[in-house]
Amino acid sequence: MSTKTGKTPYEIRLELLQLAQNILHAQHNARGVLNGNNVSTAPTTEEVMAEAEKLNGFVSKANN
Repeated sequence: MSTKTGKTPYEIRLELLQLAQNILHAQHNARGVLNGNNVSTAPTTEEVMAEAEKLNGFVSKANN
């Protein structure tokens, strides 16, 4: 079943995971700059999933 955008729930979840990963990469890069060492760490799978769940909660709440 597709949504109004024509995307399946799986495609939407994939986009949320990608967005979460992008957000966390930016945050990790910013922390490296703020620490003055310009060393960035990669977000963990758990961090990405938690961020994606937050984004999904926001999107789901906005539609209610």
